[in-house]
Amino acid sequence: MERSPRRALDGVWQIVLSGPDKCLPQMNEADLHVWTLSLDVDREAIALQEAVLSAEEWRRVKRYSSPHAARRFIVRRGLLRRILGKYLNHPPDEVKFVYNAYGKPFLAPEFCSDLQFSLSDSGELAVLAFGLKDPLGIDIELFLTEKDIGGTRPFGSPPKEAKHCIGTACPTFSLPFVRAWTRREAIAKADGVGLQMLTGLSEMDDMADNMPPTFAANCGHFGRGISVQALTLPAGYVGALAARPRTPEISYFSV
Repeated sequence: MERSPRRALDGVWQIVLSGPDKCLPQMNEADLHVWTLSLDVDREAIALQEAVLSAEEWRRVKRYSSPHAARRFIVRRGLLRRILGKYLNHPPDEVKFVYNAYGKPFLAPEFCSDLQFSLSDSGELAVLAFGLKDPLGIDIELFLTEKDIGGTRPFGSPPKEAKHCIGTACPTFSLPFVRAWTRREAIAKADGVGLQMLTGLSEMDDMADNMPPTFAANCGHFGRGISVQALTLPAGYVGALAARPRTPEISYFSV
């Protein structure tokens, strides 16, 4: 089940909620929150996100060879910290992460929280998914038709590991391919592994909005099956959310 945004944000970069209740809505284990974030921001907005980054995150920023890529990381990580801070009622610059062997971030154990999250970005859009207890994964791709980009290729940013998406067949970068790709990527992120680890995954139904539990032989967290939901996104984007609940309540928010 999917719900329209119940409340918007007033004060984009301060993450201040409008309405009489000034806190984020409560979640139970059947609730999933999806946030959409624009990465196309001005210098003032970037400075606000820079203010909450950790020393380790600044080291990552300095390793980027492209200023554009560095800016995107600053905005993504700064907003992740600010939104997590709202959920946790904790200063965003004091939010701490731990990482698994594949680089997936989790909240540090000291927070004693069941809050789970996942992030994806493509083009100038980022999405954040939040839920409770069970890990989840989200993935989006900017899908551009040949008409959109002058007859070159119908996929905005072809995945480097595309050969893992649909067996060994050569992908065509069609809309069904992109839908299938985002579903597999969402499952990989939920399980905290790379796509190459999902070779036992059953075939994706790329046209279905809501998929029944999918079994993956190589998935640790999700060996009992998960549910994959198609996302409602701005025009030009395709996305999927992988999580345990079979019929989650999905609420959308924007920054």
